[in-house]
Amino acid sequence: MTGIKGPRAKDDKTKKRKRDINESDIRSKRHRQQSREAKVNGDDVRTPPKLKQGKPNKENLAVGLGAFRQQEVIRQSDDGEAGWRVSKPMGGRMLDIDPILTEDEQYLILTYNTSLQVFNANDSLLVRRIPISTLDTSASKGATPAHIVATRLSKHNTQLAWVACSDGNIYCVNWTQGDIPTPAFQTSSSTAKALAVIPAAFTEHKEILLVAESEKPSRMDVVAYQLVDGDKQKSASILTLQKPGYGLQILETSDDGQVIVGAFQDRLFLATASATTAENLDQLRYETFSFDSPDLITSIDMRLHPRFSGNKKGHVGTDTAVDVIIGGARGGIYVYRDALSHVMSAGKAQFVKDGIQVQKYHWHRKAVHAVKWSADGNYFISGGSENVLVIWQVDTSRKDFLPHLSGSVENIVVSHTGSSYVVHLDDNSAMILSTAEMKPTAYIAGIQSAAVDVSEPKDLLVRRVWNISEHSRRPIPAAIRPSEPSKFYVCVGNGRQETLSGNLSMPLMQSFDLESFTSISKQALARTQPTDVNLSSRGHPIDEPIVTNIAFSGDGKWLASIDEWKPAPRDVENISPDLRVQFMRERHEIYLKFWQVRDGAESMDLVSRINAPHSTTCPESVLDLASDPTSNCFATVGTDGIIRLWRPRPRQQNGVALKDATGQDAVSWGCVQVIGVGDGTGIENGTDFTDPTQHVEVQGRVVFSEDGSTLFVAFGAVDSGAIYVVDVASGQIVKTLEGLWDGRLQSLQALGSFIIVLSNDLRVYDVVGDGLQYGIVVPKLYGVNELHQLAVDHTSGRFAVTLPIGGASSIGVFDPEDPEPLLVRSTPHRIVSLVSAPGASGFIALDDAAQVWVIAEGSDPSSIATVQPLQDLQLDGCSGAVATDTTTAEVLETDETDAASEDDTDDAKEADDDVDMGDDDEDDAYGSVIPQQSLTEIFDAAPAFAAPSIEDMFYKVTGLLARKPVAEQ
Repeated sequence: MTGIKGPRAKDDKTKKRKRDINESDIRSKRHRQQSREAKVNGDDVRTPPKLKQGKPNKENLAVGLGAFRQQEVIRQSDDGEAGWRVSKPMGGRMLDIDPILTEDEQYLILTYNTSLQVFNANDSLLVRRIPISTLDTSASKGATPAHIVATRLSKHNTQLAWVACSDGNIYCVNWTQGDIPTPAFQTSSSTAKALAVIPAAFTEHKEILLVAESEKPSRMDVVAYQLVDGDKQKSASILTLQKPGYGLQILETSDDGQVIVGAFQDRLFLATASATTAENLDQLRYETFSFDSPDLITSIDMRLHPRFSGNKKGHVGTDTAVDVIIGGARGGIYVYRDALSHVMSAGKAQFVKDGIQVQKYHWHRKAVHAVKWSADGNYFISGGSENVLVIWQVDTSRKDFLPHLSGSVENIVVSHTGSSYVVHLDDNSAMILSTAEMKPTAYIAGIQSAAVDVSEPKDLLVRRVWNISEHSRRPIPAAIRPSEPSKFYVCVGNGRQETLSGNLSMPLMQSFDLESFTSISKQALARTQPTDVNLSSRGHPIDEPIVTNIAFSGDGKWLASIDEWKPAPRDVENISPDLRVQFMRERHEIYLKFWQVRDGAESMDLVSRINAPHSTTCPESVLDLASDPTSNCFATVGTDGIIRLWRPRPRQQNGVALKDATGQDAVSWGCVQVIGVGDGTGIENGTDFTDPTQHVEVQGRVVFSEDGSTLFVAFGAVDSGAIYVVDVASGQIVKTLEGLWDGRLQSLQALGSFIIVLSNDLRVYDVVGDGLQYGIVVPKLYGVNELHQLAVDHTSGRFAVTLPIGGASSIGVFDPEDPEPLLVRSTPHRIVSLVSAPGASGFIALDDAAQVWVIAEGSDPSSIATVQPLQDLQLDGCSGAVATDTTTAEVLETDETDAASEDDTDDAKEADDDVDMGDDDEDDAYGSVIPQQSLTEIFDAAPAFAAPSIEDMFYKVTGLLARKPVAEQ
């Protein structure tokens, strides 16, 4: 690209290059083939027209990207081997639902926003992912997807789990298999808020489901459901509560189902089963008592234990005492000792006014997210937004702390033996802690980027002076390291802290392995305060810096990051309005940092920090950051209209080269070249930059060509600007292209001889031919265009565009020489990051539900992914889960006799195995044992889309089986 000379494109900016006849014929045949492939991928879409001469006619371009379908839900990978396809989503966000730890503590079941995921508690590896269908494809435009509200393990068969969704659909899931479940039934009100399971001898399946339903915030109905004939259900109302207000609905039961404890807003209710044994669902009766608690209830737990001194005078009930503990929205914890006996002796049923004694504990500053009794009842454990796990001694009120957690505590589960705690944090991670040492024995973390809350946070049940952000308003910085295409780097925050101020805080960077789909590390790129008292004296959260850009060098050994911080407008209210803007500009902190990335090291080393890399009389914002794909060089463009090139140089002291900690030559980064664009400003002549009261919004983007010889810089105001073609070697501007964007500039990318500009229009310009290839009008949807994103794939020569449509997004893949899209698909969530991997074909999209989507071409051998998640490969049986060939319906039909016979069979099989173990001298080839670690290394990539092909894995497994020991010489 060096040495491009030619007239400015100002006068004839839409002139198109003429091609040879032979070249045109070749490209035409290729486009017709791709057009057929695009139609195979899905519905046919209209071809957006090309831009005409001069200024684009928006009326003629109305179809454009407006052909994107707005509510299509991707249920499965698209058919067709040769076309572009979108994978099923992987990952997701852990919901505020108690995890399930199996009784043998071997498996951990976590509930995500779209699936159940089963993990091995010993090695923290994913065993299987079971998708839960919660969005109807026939949903009307703007419909809200249903979400999972509760997950409970079956009382009758531990291989089953019941899942309730907000639309009233109840699923029966066999978590030992990877089958996609279908709804078992739907509640009568088509709503569900909470779910509990109780055993019952009179039912065919030995259990009854209690569902808390609510069509209005002021009403709560608890309904019992019994499955009949597999696909039908009978129902009976248990209780109804009405109270004006707003709050949570919680439901818990004892193991035998004799006691029900629940909460409705600030009302606590207890129900005990009638003395007579019910013979059918209609005879199931509960006597209910309810009373108001001192606070809105956010968490609840119960404990049954025998009374030591027997029944005292005046107490009514059996010899079993029920202790109830609740957490409040204002930080209080309330313990009701022997609650059932007290309410039964205090007054009439349904509502108890007096005589309820409560013991209060208080340490948390905000809502108590979770509280649980220990196994022996001498302690209880609580957690909230302080990133601290608190262990309380009941008798002495003494507190022990496990501080400095990576996020707010959302859920706590105590194992059956009491030897472990399962803690779910709001940064999309969960861990299993040993109660003896309080050290993690297992840790599971998904992608921890900002995600949309499916339900209102518990901290907001009480009105605060701050509010959280409902959506991500800007793309989340993400990148893939060129030397390791399987490593995905994304900027994240400190759990709930990332949304407290309304602006997403992203001072950390998470490294995520796409092959094993596990989190590797998390490192701070800017200053953080996750465990400090991060509220001001007025109750406002203290804002953290935001990482705006990250980029890897061409060899993947260096990372450049830009973070900035400025005072919030509420912090400068006491300053004169005339000086307020100037004060905020002077206090604006901007840092350009260079990090050294070493192979095999989890953390990066900070080598250089540049304070205010662009500045005039005060620090200027850095608009964009780009990396040279062929050398260790970065380019930045600031609001001062200056381009700066940054390169490493040896660090010396008194003329002697310094060494770093590893013995290598130490380097430091500095600016080696300065280039001014647009007369230093790119704004109209006469604009006064010294006037602090006049706000001029400047925008700019910068990108290197594929060979690194040319730098394309877009700079200007919102409504006007130009693209400058800069020769990197000489630093000279060799061409200026004007009128290539309209409105807000979103992205600028280079692909071969083309530059792609995304603003209110999508325009592809041929730099070599000096003409506009085509342009498409981007539809204005809901007035939100912050998340318009663009990424290019140099391997396949394609580029992808994502557009937000309400709470969803549309994805389009284009050829730079043909305006007809190769693929158009929509996702049920908004895409917040779109990247491509250097050296591999395809794109990776991250949505605001922490799910990863892969867009790849099926026929491309260099594709970044196989586009086949775990449930498609059906390899989850190799991961060591409970082996079973029975379906969910067959498991439901099993009875205790069958279970006993299976135990006898297992015992007989174990006895036969003991006999066979003596035959070790028959054949060494068949007597050899394959280590589990070897199989894990092969099949660990199965859940991810970046795994090798099935054929490669087949040969690896057969290689293990066919391997014979080397004979001794």
